[in-house]
Amino acid sequence: MRRSSRRLLGLGTATVVAGAMTLAAGPAWSETAGTATASTSPSAGTSAGTTATGSTTTTGPSVAEMDASGNHVMGAGIAAHAGQTRVAADLPVGPTPLGTNTKVAAAAKRPTGKINGMDVSAWQPNVDFTAAYGLGARFAYIKATEGVSYVSSTYASQYRNAKNAGFIRGGYVYAQPSKASGAATANYFFAHGGQWTADGVTLPPLLDIEYGTAAQGVCYGKSWPQMRSWIADFSATVYKKTHRYPAIYTTTDWWKRCTNNSIRFSKNPLFVAIYPVKDFSGPGTLGASWKSTGWRFWQWAASGTLPGDQDVYRSADGANLRAFAKKTE
Repeated sequence: MRRSSRRLLGLGTATVVAGAMTLAAGPAWSETAGTATASTSPSAGTSAGTTATGSTTTTGPSVAEMDASGNHVMGAGIAAHAGQTRVAADLPVGPTPLGTNTKVAAAAKRPTGKINGMDVSAWQPNVDFTAAYGLGARFAYIKATEGVSYVSSTYASQYRNAKNAGFIRGGYVYAQPSKASGAATANYFFAHGGQWTADGVTLPPLLDIEYGTAAQGVCYGKSWPQMRSWIADFSATVYKKTHRYPAIYTTTDWWKRCTNNSIRFSKNPLFVAIYPVKDFSGPGTLGASWKSTGWRFWQWAASGTLPGDQDVYRSADGANLRAFAKKTE
């Protein structure tokens, strides 16, 4: 049996027993339909071992390495907040088609009736999007920038390769609110390859905003009004350029802690991060901004069949996802 790896989350909508789950996020590897091979990553100090079944386990970047490099994976702040010092994951399982068959999905402990996808960054430099598509993935978010000081060296190629493999894809920004304004962060994204076009295969830009480092503080030293203003500044800048409101990746817990559970961002699609222990029917309680609109994307696990984090879109209808990608506001 493959060892299960998921991040520990201290969220109000999921109770996690200490020690029952291990922290995980996507390390660097290249994946084909039948194999998964460790590859060189931007991280120094990674290590590999073997599981009880003999499969290779790759240890990914430490939180300290990500802090030092200014290159954080989606969910790195969640990991640090949970007290983890390293982001680690098992290699993908593959080749197991994801599909939406209820019995198969229930046995595999994953959401059903949803479109499967993933998010990746330069920590996965050799993603095989064609193989991932063959396993059932249909969308991907790809890291483009972080704050106003980091540009992913793999963003352009991953963005292109994802489209060529048939993915609906988009770029994401890892927020650093203590280092630059929301507008400056958005402009940096657009100046370094970030984009959106109404072509039906491009997802709206995604703001990844989560717990700050120990030095920065959970809310990056910002008050509730200041954080709400920062997010609004980023959102308005993206909207001005694209006539799309950016999606927001966050946890319900962070949203409550750092925006006072703001209700003002209902026009921003929600990409919620939460990994339930038993209930895979949905991500549970959402931030107040999305009480009526609900979630669009759900990051439900940090490792699995696909490279990087395991995500789903809220519908099983591909036309719905394409329409969402294409619409203007």
